[in-house]
Amino acid sequence: MKKIHYIIFTFASLLMLTNFAFSQVEPISTDRPDQAESPYVVPLNSFQLEAGVVFEKTVRDGSTIKNFSYPSVLFRYGLLNNFELRMEVENVNETTEENGQSLSRTGFNPLTLGFKINAAEEKGLRPAIGFIVNLSLPNLASTEFKNDFVGTSINLALANSITDKFSAGYNLGASWDGNTPEPTFFYSLSLSYEIAERVTGFTEVYGFMPEKTRADHRFDFGLSILALNNLAFDASAGLRLTDNAPDFFINGGFSFRLPK
Repeated sequence: MKKIHYIIFTFASLLMLTNFAFSQVEPISTDRPDQAESPYVVPLNSFQLEAGVVFEKTVRDGSTIKNFSYPSVLFRYGLLNNFELRMEVENVNETTEENGQSLSRTGFNPLTLGFKINAAEEKGLRPAIGFIVNLSLPNLASTEFKNDFVGTSINLALANSITDKFSAGYNLGASWDGNTPEPTFFYSLSLSYEIAERVTGFTEVYGFMPEKTRADHRFDFGLSILALNNLAFDASAGLRLTDNAPDFFINGGFSFRLPK
C-alpha cells in the first residue's frame, strides 16, 4: 500500500513540476487543426512536433474512396527569431470499394522539407505576415506514392486579431504536385474564437483551384485545448461545399513543443 502511495505522490509531483515549468513559457502556437497556416514561427532554438490522424470519405458513382492518414507529423525547429525549418512525414492508406471489390494501398507520401519566415508582426490594420515554402522529394516515398518530379508549394499566411478573443487567419498560395506542370491555387479563411480559458474554436472555408479542372471548395470546424503552455490537443471535422470535394473528414491530434 505504501508503494502505491509513493508512486501516486511521485507522479503528482512530476506533473506539478512539469506544469510549473511549462507555465513559465509562452503558449504554443500551432498550424493545427485548421487548414490555414499561421504566419508565426516557433521560438528560437525550440523544437515542435504536431501530429494527427485524419479519415476522409468520398462516395461517387457507386464507388467509395476512403483515405486514412495515420499519422501525419510536422516537425518544426526555430533556427532564427523569425525563421523556422519544417519537415513533414505522412503515412497513408487509400482504399477504393467498387462493385463488391476493394483495392487498397498503404505507404508514405513524399517527404516534405520547407521553411517559414515571419516577415512582419501585426500592427494596427496590417496583419501578421508569413511565407511558407515546401518541397516534396519524390524519391523519399513508398514506391506506390512516388512522384515524377519535385513537388513545390508557396504560401502567403496572414493573421489579424479582431478582438482579444476573436481572430482571423487567411492563406493564399499555389502548389505543384510533382506529376503535372499545371499549378493548383489554394486559399483558406479561418475565424477563431476563445470559447473559454485555454479552449479555442474555429470555423473555416478553404478550397483548391486547379488550372485545368473544377475548383474544390470545403468547410471545416473544430477546437483546440491548451493543456499546458507547451501542449495542445485538437479535433476537427469537415464537409464539402462542391460536389467534387470529399464528402467529409474527421481529424484529431496534438502539438508539443520542447523548451529551449
